[in-house]
Amino acid sequence: MSSSTDENLAELFEQYKDEVRETIGTLDNELVSIEQDPTSSETIFSLFRHMHSLKGSSKMFNVDNIANIAHRLEDLMSMIDKNNSILPRYPKIIDLLFKGNDIFREIIARLEDDIAFTTMTADHVAFIGEIQNQIDKINRRDSHLVEAAKKLVDDLEAILPSLEEQEAEALKKDISEVVTGLALTTLEEEGAGQIRFSYNGADLTEDVRGMEERLAKFREGRATADDARGFVEAANRLFNSLAEVAGEDAQNLIAELGDGLTLFSERQLEMDQMMVEFFDAMLKELKEKFQVEVEGPAVKSKAGGAKSGSAAAKEPQSKTIRVDEAKIDLFLESVGKLITKSENLNHLQFSFRQAQIDINLLRDFATISRTISNDIVNLQRSIMEVRQVEMNNILKKFPRLVRDITHKIGKEAEMNIFGERVPIDKSLLDDVEQALVHIVRNAVDHGLESPEDRLLAGKPRRGVINIRVTPEEAAVFIEVADDGRGLDLEKIKAKAVERGVLATEQAPGLPDKEAEMLIFSSGLSTKDQATDLSGRGVGMDVVMTNLKKWNGEVVVDNRPGRGLTVGLRLPVTNTLLTKEAIMLRLGSSTFCLPLECVNEIVTVSAEAVHYHQGGAVFRHRDMVISVIDLRSLLGLSSEAPLAPEAGRRGESVKSADSQIFIILRGKNDSRQSIRADEILGQQKIVIKEFELDTFRRLPYFSGLTLLGDGRVVLILDSDKLLEA
Repeated sequence: MSSSTDENLAELFEQYKDEVRETIGTLDNELVSIEQDPTSSETIFSLFRHMHSLKGSSKMFNVDNIANIAHRLEDLMSMIDKNNSILPRYPKIIDLLFKGNDIFREIIARLEDDIAFTTMTADHVAFIGEIQNQIDKINRRDSHLVEAAKKLVDDLEAILPSLEEQEAEALKKDISEVVTGLALTTLEEEGAGQIRFSYNGADLTEDVRGMEERLAKFREGRATADDARGFVEAANRLFNSLAEVAGEDAQNLIAELGDGLTLFSERQLEMDQMMVEFFDAMLKELKEKFQVEVEGPAVKSKAGGAKSGSAAAKEPQSKTIRVDEAKIDLFLESVGKLITKSENLNHLQFSFRQAQIDINLLRDFATISRTISNDIVNLQRSIMEVRQVEMNNILKKFPRLVRDITHKIGKEAEMNIFGERVPIDKSLLDDVEQALVHIVRNAVDHGLESPEDRLLAGKPRRGVINIRVTPEEAAVFIEVADDGRGLDLEKIKAKAVERGVLATEQAPGLPDKEAEMLIFSSGLSTKDQATDLSGRGVGMDVVMTNLKKWNGEVVVDNRPGRGLTVGLRLPVTNTLLTKEAIMLRLGSSTFCLPLECVNEIVTVSAEAVHYHQGGAVFRHRDMVISVIDLRSLLGLSSEAPLAPEAGRRGESVKSADSQIFIILRGKNDSRQSIRADEILGQQKIVIKEFELDTFRRLPYFSGLTLLGDGRVVLILDSDKLLEA
């Protein structure tokens, strides 16, 4: 086989792996959706179609493990597609499908390191056995007898309107008992945790479950004294609840239950085989009187605030081409050079004007220069859009994450996602995803209360976690909000003192906003015992580390007893940053300051500047503006030399009797300024990051840029100046 053929096959295999990864992500979303609405024909068919596609493409590349597992799951989905009542009756099928998707994910990951990992392992064979057992179980349960019972119920309900009222009521009662029996027969083994029992409006679920769980322990000989007491408490609650609402049809059963409890108490809570059988029979008879419902799913996703049910199957498919990221970066670098050349043309235009070149020639040159500049800006904007991807690329994974965590720790949560179409630079995705994973895990594990505690606090038993993405002018703001218990600041401060993060004497007077930020300290956790989810004090520290890496900002809004919101503000892109900036002179040095950092430029008379507690201040628009001593911070000479020639875009702003102040746009509406000897003009700059560690250690600069006249100028970092 020729080398070119090998290369083509290798490229096709890479495309196959990419397509499988995309399918795995889609399957996660669809499985969360189908857990919410198990009867959605559209989502069921989409799952069936994806399994079929996985089987076919995997067979083509001889990836037998994925092909064989997908084939058996396809058989299972085919049965469900033909009868969409199967999933509600067998909710554990969804866990089986999630497990299969995780196996697909593991195989694809292994294929990156071992291209020969395509054959069935013992675990894969065992999983196919689980699928077959489930198929056999469905075939057994969906027997002729069950189907005949269902048909009989349908026929009886059809003739109810033609019967006398008394006959109809009696028949309704019989039908209700048959329906309840069928529901219990098909649900008890597979979905016991999802059955809810009620009677005349009274919810009896927890007491029934409490009795059943302890009876199972008695039956297996592993019950403790606490189990005996717990059984009596649950049985008494059930007895009292039923006594209040029960009709005549259940009075005898309730009396028997009371007699049994009396006997059990007289025997000093000694449970023998006879007592187990008695209470088993009692529960079975009582449950036939109860209304049976299937509990809803633990997690719901509303991506973009508009998705539900089979939304995952309806997502628009866009055609894509795969381009090496390094090639895009190289192209962007070339665009950056073009922007610098465009500024060179602007500088030449100013020089031509100073040299009094023919006005017609100057006008033609200016027109061409302006056209080139506009074209370069459009080119840059287009290529930047190529680098950007929708937030949905990472957000679509979170419904599955929340679903898995809540199932693991016994909590219930509804997840809503808004703004998933907002774009962000691809280079930020991995760090943003990692940060959001830690925040969401903390929201579920630390923030949300247990269903029982939420009910006691007057909240719905199911918590809510919202992820909302909002585009800003040059940033993306991502909020993760929960309606849990919020932060216990006193406990956080105590833990910070214990860990040495905070001095003992600092804790009492620490402002709430500073105490909230302690959750991002390394090694600090309010959990007394670490689990595989949280408790080691590293998760939120990772969030802060990633934010600092991308010059981001974190915002915390704590609402004790009502929830917590953690907001992340990140730049839209961190590649080839181009900004409008003002050029300022301080002494003999020239600096750039991005225009987005500037709130206002004012000229203040020398007499209006006052010195207070060692710093300069002046009054502007009824506000006192403090002045950052930029000369001292940068180590510049305090003597101001003669002003150089005027800036290239008009005369510079300068005055011997007044001073120029640039009021910076700070966080939290702060009012601080820096003084400039001269404003030299405004121009578009391309921000270059420092490559040498020596420059990276400069505390008040964010990078450098090349001016149109060839000079290299440092770019001031307003955030760091304000912090100083």
